[in-house]
Amino acid sequence: MLAAAAVAVALLAVRPLMPRGTLTARRGLPSVILTRGLASAAFFGAEVYLPYLLVERYAFAPTFAGLTLTGGAIAWAAASAIQGRLGTRLEHRKAVRIGSALVLGAVVLALVTTVLAWPAAVAIAGWIFAGGGMGLMYPRLSVMTLALSTKDTEGFNSSAMSISDSLGGALALAGTGIVFAAFATAAPSASFAGVFALTAVIGAAAVAVAPRVAVVPAAVSKRA
Repeated sequence: MLAAAAVAVALLAVRPLMPRGTLTARRGLPSVILTRGLASAAFFGAEVYLPYLLVERYAFAPTFAGLTLTGGAIAWAAASAIQGRLGTRLEHRKAVRIGSALVLGAVVLALVTTVLAWPAAVAIAGWIFAGGGMGLMYPRLSVMTLALSTKDTEGFNSSAMSISDSLGGALALAGTGIVFAAFATAAPSASFAGVFALTAVIGAAAVAVAPRVAVVPAAVSKRA
């Protein structure tokens, strides 16, 4: 209850720093900002626990387990470069939808790997796709934020995007920490399963909001 109250307070506090309609996924800029936060929450909330899972459940050396994150980072950079070369041949909204779906799919693979004791290679390969999804959609969300802004609101909207990004990750890490601790006394895999289940729900929310990021003519954003 205390954790839920803290999240509610954080969301209420951040409302004046976001375009109106962000927390209700209003079509256009608000959904762009919200998608950024949800994607960040799903990705980073799960990423923190993936090396830990490999060390605890699969007896990976810490250094080798950390290479999983390196693979995701390389995929992020590669996908970012690819989407840049595609330019207008890849629609912004399509890039965001594909990217968010890849992140969700990777988190679900991590969850299923944990629950069904699948080979670690499944979760590792999935995380490469997660990195690719982030690299595909992150630059497009930044471009869309500016496209949906006027000269007077570019600073406010860019700041809102950064706040959503960092707040999403911070709240996800706090939430997954609580879940992990809550299931620590259950079966060994329960804590990891709980973490990946929570981040999968967040990833599903990002997939649901992604279609609402359609670019419309720039309008002055108003604080929530």
